[in-house]
Amino acid sequence: MKLFKDASKREHQNWNKAVSAGFYILLSLLFVNIIMHSYNGAELMSSLSVFWTGIIVTFGYQFILNRKIEKNE
Repeated sequence: MKLFKDASKREHQNWNKAVSAGFYILLSLLFVNIIMHSYNGAELMSSLSVFWTGIIVTFGYQFILNRKIEKNE
């Protein structure tokens, strides 16, 4: 008995795109935090909010890409 259906090749590609986008968002936010910490001595965002932003961007972008596939089929 399967709990989840197998992902299609297109869904795997969407996941790879979403992970890349989330990774670059995280890098950007961390860079901004480091710059702000260097100049002001205080971070712009907490590490918890940086973490959740990366998670939301990754899964949100994957959800959007997968919805576009369903609409086109």
